[in-house]
Order: sequence, then C-alpha cells, then structure tokens
Amino acid sequence: MRRLNFIWYILMMVLLPLSIVILSGNIVLRLAPTYVYHFNDTQVVSTTGGYTSGNEYADAIQDYFNSISKEPFQVYETNGEFQDPIFDELDVKVMGRAKFIMTITLIEGLLFFITSIAMYIYLMNRISKASLRGIGFITAIITFVLIGVEDFLMTKADFRAKLYDALIRIDPGDKSLLKTLIGTPFEKTYIIFFSVAAIAITCIFIYVHYNITREKRIFS
Repeated sequence: MRRLNFIWYILMMVLLPLSIVILSGNIVLRLAPTYVYHFNDTQVVSTTGGYTSGNEYADAIQDYFNSISKEPFQVYETNGEFQDPIFDELDVKVMGRAKFIMTITLIEGLLFFITSIAMYIYLMNRISKASLRGIGFITAIITFVLIGVEDFLMTKADFRAKLYDALIRIDPGDKSLLKTLIGTPFEKTYIIFFSVAAIAITCIFIYVHYNITREKRIFS
C-alpha cells in the first residue's frame, strides 16, 4: 500500500504542475485581451496599412480559437461592395494548425488536471494531513519552477523557432501579415499573461490545499 501511495505522490507532483502550465498557456492564447495588450504595446497594427483595428484582430483570433466550427480563420475588410480577405492561404493554414495543437493540449491539460485532483482526493483519504500538506507544498514549488523554466525558454529565439517547427511546421514567409501581427515580440506579452495566470492558479491551489490540510485546533 505504501508503495502504491508513493506512486500516487509522484504522479500528482508531476501531473498537477504540468496541467497548470499547459492550461495557463492555452487559456491566455484563447483570450482577446492577450492580443489587445500586445497590439497596443507594440502599435504593430498601425504598420500593416489596413483599416482593421487591433481589437477587431484580437476578437477574430479569440472567436476562431474558441469556436467548434471548422470554418477557416479569416478577417475581411470592406472594399466598396466587396469583403476582401486579409490573410493569405499560408496564414490561414498556420492558424488552422495552431487551433488543432491548442485543442489537443487543452484536452491533455484537462486530463492531467482531473487525474491529479482524483489522486489528491485519493491521498486525502489514505494518508495523514501532515503528509498530504508536505506533498501539496512540494507540488506548488515544482509548479513555480516549471513556470520559471517556461518563461526562460520562451525568451530564447532558438527555442521558439524549434518549438514552432516541431508543432506548426508551416513557413508563412517574411511578408506574412500573421507573422507581423503576432510574431516577435509577442512572446513578451505571452510570458506576462501566462505567468500571471499560472501563478494565480497555483496560489488558489495553495490556499485551498492549506485549508484542507491544516490542523483543526480545539481552541482558536
């Protein structure tokens, strides 16, 4: 039984940090405010020469990533009686691949999270509160370390390039509008939003964990 509990310790201390990191990154890439902040901070939209605002681009990206529709990503600008598509075929393919990867990692993150919570509940009924308290705080420390590691790696251009080649595998070209809008230095915005989200979720876990495992005093 002790050996089985030890396996659950390790799995929970691995899966919960991974789930927080994966879900935090996934969530911030699905939210318009992430892109609005980037567009406002860099003023990159003003360099495109179009009439579409940063808010419109951000809303379109959010709607696309969160939609269950199979419609390809596109934004249109009014040209007289016509609606002209802004993004070319390669940009559309890049967004389609990104949406697929985000869907897979969202499912993966949710499975890790559900599994780790199930393990936490199992351990809560099998071991002492003192032991569970220690395991939970070690898990939180591991999570903070993973957040720091991801932040560090995302500052490295070589790592970002290798990650892109491994996941997306589509070169949109140097003249890509999508690359202009959410290429470098978008990683700086991602790091900020990801870190805030991941740290907030971890702090919530610490608060809940502390209240579950703290010793109840007769006199307080």
